[in-house]
Amino acid sequence: MDRLSALLVGVVMGALLQRVRASDPGVIARNLRLEDLSIIKFMATAIAVGAVIVSLAGLVLPLHLDIKPAYLVGVLGGGLVFGVGFALGGFCPGTCVVGLAEGRRDAPWALVGGIAGALVFTLLYELVVAPLLPLLNVGKVTLADLVHLPAPLVAGAMAVVILAVVARLPTVRGQRRSS
Repeated sequence: MDRLSALLVGVVMGALLQRVRASDPGVIARNLRLEDLSIIKFMATAIAVGAVIVSLAGLVLPLHLDIKPAYLVGVLGGGLVFGVGFALGGFCPGTCVVGLAEGRRDAPWALVGGIAGALVFTLLYELVVAPLLPLLNVGKVTLADLVHLPAPLVAGAMAVVILAVVARLPTVRGQRRSS
């Protein structure tokens, strides 16, 4: 059942990514240049909705969420590597799979690059990554822990703020929002 649920969520997410054209490197480049915010707005909305769904589901279902420790040096380094790869390749892991399904000829190269990057990370983990992990390790902390409020309340407040910002942002630079 868990795998079926994961497959269903993956198919829905892939369909939504395809719908906002997140597998089109040109659209991705325009988002990175802040000329077209469609993918950014979609991802922010998905984060807001997902946070609320997971926090509410945790109230009624036996969820086993494994909060990873926040290794700030690792997060910054990983974000830098991901961002550079995203900007150079025009795909992130999810969008390259959608591009592959669409038949984009550059998507297999992005997928191979991602797999090669994962292999290099695995091979260099003990030598390079493991020594960096203790630096600026703040532990398994959540925003709800930091503000000492229930997770559903924090998720709801976060969702309201994110969705308000998304509603105010134009999709295309220079486009006026009707209020």
